[in-house]
Amino acid sequence: MDIKAESTTVLSALLKHMEFEAEVSATEDEERITLEVSGPETGLVIGKKGQTLDALQYLVNKIVSRATAAAGISEDDTKPINVDAEGYRSRRADTLIELAQRLAEKAKRTRQAVEVDPMSAADRRVIHVALADVAGVTTQSEGEGIYRHLVIIPTAE
Repeated sequence: MDIKAESTTVLSALLKHMEFEAEVSATEDEERITLEVSGPETGLVIGKKGQTLDALQYLVNKIVSRATAAAGISEDDTKPINVDAEGYRSRRADTLIELAQRLAEKAKRTRQAVEVDPMSAADRRVIHVALADVAGVTTQSEGEGIYRHLVIIPTAE
């Protein structure tokens, strides 16, 4: 089973059922398979703060995972599948890194913890990684479910 081809087929079928006019292209590297959606309705495919994109990615991963398990392919022999549209994920990461740097400076300046609005685990991870090597602050996630958010805490330097 060609997992890259299978995932492309699954995403194309999902988009067709959603009545989106879009093309899907796939690339693969050592770590993951990336499905890039392009077309006139990519804004709808992305959704608010990437929520539709995240949902599509979840569905594609679940469907392909079941298909590979049925084909006798071990989970260790598969790669995660990322779904992106018009480079949204890299633009979102850049925006989050800028936000993290501004909020880290605010936390250091005011010497008070700064709470970030609730966000997805992937978005929180971007901020954690961006501030991992920044002196004077540490980060932690707090809350449960959809209310889980990140807190930037000033530390003694």
